[in-house]
Amino acid sequence: MGSDEPYDRCVSRRRALKGAGAAVTAGVVGLSGCVGDDGGDSGSGSVDPLADELTVWHAMGGQLGETLDQIAADFQDEADIEVTMQFQDSYEDVLQNTISGFDSGEMADMLQVDSLFAQQVLDTGEIRPVETILPDDFDTDDFLDNVTDFFVIDDELASMPFNNSNAIMYINRDAFAEAGLDPDDPPSTIADVRAASETLVGEGVTDYGITWPNHVWFVEHWYSLEGELMTDAENGHTGDPSQFRAPDAVTDLYDWWRGMEEDGLYTNPGIEAWGEATSLFVEGNCAMLLTSTASVAGLIADSEFEVDAVPYPTISETRVGPVIGGASFYVPEGFSEDRYDEIGQLLEFMADPSVQVDWHKGTGYYPITESSLEELRSENWFEENPNYETALNQLRNGDASDPATKRILLGPARQVQTTVQDQSVDIIGSSDLEGSIDDMQEQATAELEDYYG
Repeated sequence: MGSDEPYDRCVSRRRALKGAGAAVTAGVVGLSGCVGDDGGDSGSGSVDPLADELTVWHAMGGQLGETLDQIAADFQDEADIEVTMQFQDSYEDVLQNTISGFDSGEMADMLQVDSLFAQQVLDTGEIRPVETILPDDFDTDDFLDNVTDFFVIDDELASMPFNNSNAIMYINRDAFAEAGLDPDDPPSTIADVRAASETLVGEGVTDYGITWPNHVWFVEHWYSLEGELMTDAENGHTGDPSQFRAPDAVTDLYDWWRGMEEDGLYTNPGIEAWGEATSLFVEGNCAMLLTSTASVAGLIADSEFEVDAVPYPTISETRVGPVIGGASFYVPEGFSEDRYDEIGQLLEFMADPSVQVDWHKGTGYYPITESSLEELRSENWFEENPNYETALNQLRNGDASDPATKRILLGPARQVQTTVQDQSVDIIGSSDLEGSIDDMQEQATAELEDYYG
């Protein structure tokens, strides 16, 4: 947790009402409570399953959803327990349906929650830690520490990591070579990114040097790699945060970002514009792309040029470590113990090395256990597919003991996210850099005060 003293996550009714009101515009509602436990009574503790079969709410569309469906079918064949994977369009839809389900008293058995929304789900007080649901002989020590660190609440695994990632940089090796750059010596800092972009654009090889979706996760990475906390209370992991931080390194970041846009070296695809950013890279408009490790398979398949995955560029020469991304599976409190036995079997199956290996190969998401890593290495998978190892190495080389590498765990996370994204657009277009950064800091701090005050 990053602190010797446990953090009591109970939320007052006054705070819950304020959080609910502040979140309406973002489609997110916060409730009061604290994390349930094995037989605990912190929440209502009484919900009915949606159906006789196990139901999983998830936000994986396309090929990812098909892969989840296959995992469910394989589990059903092995355990003779019926499972329905229900696609919910987005992580926000999963969150909203979760809150509505607790209100109605009918819930899915497992909920795939974006790590950004973790605290809002925990604040319902209606969650049973998966560590109390997994079979007694399940070896939780097999989990990768750097992966599970974020999901451990009060020394107990609250949710099951599954589709987890960090942000890395992808480069167009062909474009680098055409511009006279060495693709085997890719940029490692934002200054290096600027220098490479100047050459790529100056030589007429690409329209821009780099792009990425305007999403808070990328800003979080620059904070964490620099060893800087985004909020006090260790990003919300040791108490109620009251202040959004904007250290000197953030000024350096936005000064670079603004200069890149002014000089036509960076193009903004839009707020949360994941697909648009990917298209700019795949179509050859940009030679560098910041995005998730989960994009590795698609980028390699869709690009007509050779793609390399390289570490995320840092602000300075400091490189502490990335924050985790993706989602995990939460389980509601209030079912029968027989139901939890079945859920535990499904959770165990999803963590099975063979399942994790197939999931990793098909997506680029991390394998979550040491045993799955061992299986991949025994197949020489990473030697033959080094791009799949970049993000994993970046994660495991990070200093997990540094609280800056833990993603923000905030009740008003969606509001803070929106503030950072909207204000980033204003900052890079502003003539008053420091004043605009101050505005972002004040607005994000106000969101924290409104929720926790």
